[in-house]
Amino acid sequence: MKRSILQAVREALGLLWKDMKDAKWAVMLVIAYFVLGKYFLYSLCPMVVITGFPCPGCGLTRAGFRLLRLDFAGAFRVHPMIYPIAAWLLLFFWNRYFRKGRMGRGLKILLILILVLTILVYLWRMFRYFPGEPPMSFYGGNLLHLGK
Repeated sequence: MKRSILQAVREALGLLWKDMKDAKWAVMLVIAYFVLGKYFLYSLCPMVVITGFPCPGCGLTRAGFRLLRLDFAGAFRVHPMIYPIAAWLLLFFWNRYFRKGRMGRGLKILLILILVLTILVYLWRMFRYFPGEPPMSFYGGNLLHLGK
């Protein structure tokens, strides 16, 4: 039996809600970290707070917001890996919530490839742009520096 678009969306939202309820403690901890971090830390990135150095993912949130505002060039400038990550997330959500499948071998291999590329891009950005404009900046008020 073929599902209508409305049925598919309704079932996808139901499955998403179930997944969120199953992971409620993790979701609540992440929300608490972001809320408390916004008021008490100068950065939400644990690596920046501890070491002062940017992590491989630094800039992805800003790039994601630029992508949502359709600033494609700006998103790429902030973090070039936003496009492969966004494409992977779309594939994952399509597979999980509309096809009702598990994360198969292909998605896992693609995720590993994206992670390796993210680290390579990070090394290139550290060599080419560090220390420079955010997100490739050094933050002197880090915890390791304050301990001296």
